[in-house]
Amino acid sequence: MAVAWLILKGIGWLLLVILALLIAALLVPVTAELCYEQGKFTAALRVLAVRVKLYPRPEKPAKPKKKKKPRKRKKGKPAVAQSQPAQTVMKETEKKTAEPAAPPAQKAQTEGPESKKAAPQPAARPAGKATARPPQKKAGKAQPQPEKTLQETVDWVLSWVRTGGQILRRLLEGFKIHHIQIYLPVHRETAASTALAVGAVHAGLGASFGMLQNFLDLRMEQLVIEPDYTGEHQGQEHFSCKITSHLIIMVITGVWALLRLRREKLI
Repeated sequence: MAVAWLILKGIGWLLLVILALLIAALLVPVTAELCYEQGKFTAALRVLAVRVKLYPRPEKPAKPKKKKKPRKRKKGKPAVAQSQPAQTVMKETEKKTAEPAAPPAQKAQTEGPESKKAAPQPAARPAGKATARPPQKKAGKAQPQPEKTLQETVDWVLSWVRTGGQILRRLLEGFKIHHIQIYLPVHRETAASTALAVGAVHAGLGASFGMLQNFLDLRMEQLVIEPDYTGEHQGQEHFSCKITSHLIIMVITGVWALLRLRREKLI
């Protein structure tokens, strides 16, 4: 009894440790690091102090191919052809030809028409009585399902769009995009067109970030839009950011999304 109690106690402690590690893994922040510089894109995933490079993957060194050694053929003994003398061959052929042929099979005597007995004819059924056949049940055809009307289809699409938008918004709220760094040199043919292009880029980026901040947690660290009148800074564009989230937020959002879809009868 004491041994069984100790085993159960050990199993309980082991389950508690596994549960604690699982909760800790769900609470640990996971960060994706994205960078675009000089026409090259890199991506990495960081969990605490562990950093894993996702793209581009490091190329594995090619393994040198091993040369196959030619197999040595075993020297076999030459087969000795045992030739029979010509006389023995001639005797065997003469014996086969001398054997009498089998007598033909005797033909069976055909019976005359008189010996054949007339086959008994089936008794005629009375004309008044007719055999009643059991009524056959007609196979029931599957009733076609009623097609959805246009209004029902529109309501179904709108419910999917409304519910999908809420799920996506809940999911995006769990992401934090920070340490955003942008360096963008702008070059046009003339100085005036370059200045106008810089103003247009400023206005476009400002409007875009203002709209995205309604859905995402954006934290800008550096934004440099430089007018490049001579074109010497072309090809030096730089963009980098970090996206951080927690696994527990994704799990909770997934469970909530399933419950919401089942309540709306969409799945």
